[in-house]
Amino acid sequence: MTTARILGVGLLGPGLTGWQEGGETLAGRKPFEPGEVVPPPPEGLSSRERRRTSPAVRLALAVADEAVKAAGVDPKTLPSVFAWAHGDGTVVQRILEVLATPERYVSPTEFHNSVHNVAVGYWTIGAGSHEPSSSLAAARDTFPAGLLKALAQVNCERRPLLLVVCDSPFPEPLNSVCRVGAPFGFALVLAPGDHAGGIAGLTARYGGAAETGDEKPGIAALQELFQLNAAARALPLLERLARRETARLQLSYGKHGRVELELEP
Repeated sequence: MTTARILGVGLLGPGLTGWQEGGETLAGRKPFEPGEVVPPPPEGLSSRERRRTSPAVRLALAVADEAVKAAGVDPKTLPSVFAWAHGDGTVVQRILEVLATPERYVSPTEFHNSVHNVAVGYWTIGAGSHEPSSSLAAARDTFPAGLLKALAQVNCERRPLLLVVCDSPFPEPLNSVCRVGAPFGFALVLAPGDHAGGIAGLTARYGGAAETGDEKPGIAALQELFQLNAAARALPLLERLARRETARLQLSYGKHGRVELELEP
């Protein structure tokens, strides 16, 4: 069992622009209105670096920045865990297309942006952080995997940490093979369970096979995204957090595991 305090939240997805407005929608206090996901230009980066960032990277940086500002924590002091289910599919698609040509010339910028830790790399540059960072992927289970990693690190190191979980769709033809739906990302600044203040307490337990299926989000229009987008599996948890409700949730994890979550406002 691991416990932490949630100090700040970042959110960006279809119809969910930021935690302040998106949280009102998730709580049912504001009607859901579908909208395109347009991540803002990342702060802290030079104009040259900003031009190099893809929409998928900007999504991760946007939610990270929002969560850190909400928590009131100096980003330079935060270690981080970035859980990115599929990486930047648009960049991967372009590289594969180039490799299918006789010349097979891959742009150095494209190669630079193809590595799985590109988002956390840009984050540490923009934040001026030299703290440890981890970048992981676990396909459908990327959210629970990232959350368990982050909670374990918070409890071992006894200091706040930034967790970012994102997933973005591929272009065709990769999208036909691996559908993701729309871009979606969120971030949490987590602190040890005895930390003063914060939004809510979060406890996680890892156990055997799930007894029931994952709970679906209450907003019908987001249920397809919940099924397709690995990061959007967090929607039921984010709904409870937005409503400031005590809750118990269960996440299936692989074929034979589950993660039980308890939220205490």
